[in-house]
Amino acid sequence: MSGASWPLVRIAAASDVHGHEFLDPYLRGLKALPAVEALLLAGDLTDRNDLDDFGRVIDATLQQISCPVIAVFGNNEWATHHADYRQRAGVTFLEDEAHLLESGGERLRIVGSTGTLDQPTGWQRRNLPSIEREYRDREARIEALLSDPAPTVLLTHYPPTHATMGAEKPEWRSQLGSLRLEAAVRRRRPLAVIHGHVHKGVARGEIGDGQATLEGPQPAIPVFNVALPVTRGVTLLEWRGGMFSSEIK
Repeated sequence: MSGASWPLVRIAAASDVHGHEFLDPYLRGLKALPAVEALLLAGDLTDRNDLDDFGRVIDATLQQISCPVIAVFGNNEWATHHADYRQRAGVTFLEDEAHLLESGGERLRIVGSTGTLDQPTGWQRRNLPSIEREYRDREARIEALLSDPAPTVLLTHYPPTHATMGAEKPEWRSQLGSLRLEAAVRRRRPLAVIHGHVHKGVARGEIGDGQATLEGPQPAIPVFNVALPVTRGVTLLEWRGGMFSSEIK
């Protein structure tokens, strides 16, 4: 079957709006989008758990688009208030869960999670004494979700890789993302990874596992950092025939 014969699925993605700080480029990006099947939000829509700013971002989002909005929590949406965030109409939050998108005969699973860090931050160590165990448990849950053979995209706030770290200092990277979770991504091979959180990173990278099958080398897994401090817009992803292309709007 030729590539032109495959149905086209369009999804948009963004993160790290941080309330009013990056709201203008975010809204410009939404206005420039074509019709999409879903908008994926990779956390930190607000800053320092400001529920009012979160509400303003969501209200502005829903004024611009009519597609489903699927989100994960970032570190600025505090776990103690997740129930309050979930009350916002129009947004489906995923906490180590999967959501099925169907479009044009195509079915695409979105596995969503805040993600994990290989090394908790200093604040986390002081205030969340069980966080290391929580991260290990979450890694196992994410890998179990990724084991489904259906076409799957992994959506997280913390990057499950260092591939998009860019200018972030090497000594800080274990507190920004997770190579342990990258190992699960290599094993389970989702179609793509979408994340936020990394402000000094690059917009696109890839995870290659270095393994080969009888059919030849395994293709690299594309990784999209959709944080507004990096993209200054909304990332448009087009999926056709198992392949993703991307553009910043």
